[in-house]
Parts: sequence; structure tokens; C-alpha cells
Amino acid sequence: MSEATPPPPNPIDNRRRVEFEPMPLPFTGGKGKTLVFLIIVAVCLGAAAYMYFVQRLPWTDMRVIAPAIGALWFALRLFMTLTPRS
Repeated sequence: MSEATPPPPNPIDNRRRVEFEPMPLPFTGGKGKTLVFLIIVAVCLGAAAYMYFVQRLPWTDMRVIAPAIGALWFALRLFMTLTPRS
């Protein structure tokens, strides 16, 4: 009887593994966060200005106050992001 020959090596096992480097996601760094906050502030201010100037709603209407407060909130968040921590 002849001895059984071993099976040929699997070429997938012999390949060298490529190092994985995660791709940076957009809007995740400091500049991305700043850009997102600036966009949100601009949209909120634009919505408040549209409701006041185009729709002729009074300042006390919630459709004017709510986006204005949102713009102030995100402007504060932007300020906190840009100033150094002590």
C-alpha cells in the first residue's frame, strides 16, 4: 500500500495579512464638529429670520423664539468647543 500524500497547503492561509487602518469618519474631528455647529446655528438663525421677516410673525411667537433659542444654544456650544479648556 502506498502512503497517502498530504493535501496541498491552502493558499488563503499562506497569504500575509494586511494591517487594518480605520478610515477617519467625516465630521468627527475638531474641525468637523465646528462645521456642524456652524451649520446648525446658520439654519436656526435662518428659520427665525424667515418666520419674523417673511411670515411677519411677532417676536413672541414660538415659531420665532424656538429657532432663535436653538441658535443661541448651539452658538454657546460652538464657543465652548473653540475655547481652550483650563
